[in-house]
Amino acid sequence: MFGEGEPKIQKLSLFRGLIPLVGMMAALVYASSLARAKPAGPELFQFDKIAHFFVFGLMGTLWFRVLRIPFLDTKRWVIAFLLVMAFGVLDEILQYFNPNRSFDPYDWIADASGAFVSIFVYRGWALYRRILETPVALLLRFKIAA
Repeated sequence: MFGEGEPKIQKLSLFRGLIPLVGMMAALVYASSLARAKPAGPELFQFDKIAHFFVFGLMGTLWFRVLRIPFLDTKRWVIAFLLVMAFGVLDEILQYFNPNRSFDPYDWIADASGAFVSIFVYRGWALYRRILETPVALLLRFKIAA
């Protein structure tokens, strides 16, 4: 799993890699500043925690991909994880100052869990990584890049 050496993944330019990451972070800041008590979503028990898990998990993967540190270097996943955690705290602080929202430490735990799991899976599971690195046009034709 982790002994396979440097995987062959699509090399992103730093700018191209930052576009989805910055866009996602901007969307989260915007959503946290809305006047509504919470963003729209299904009325499931603790749905907001599930959403935090997956959204911040995606952010963890995006940070992991954009960092210019060797793939299997421990510093790469630690830095990606810490960056997501820092943004999670900032997001909760922003919500604290919004009178219609609240600071919830359990959201931050969901953020941390999602980031950790997604980075771990992306780093260690080659098939998952290949699927994420495959251009959308190929995925629509049910092909995964080699």
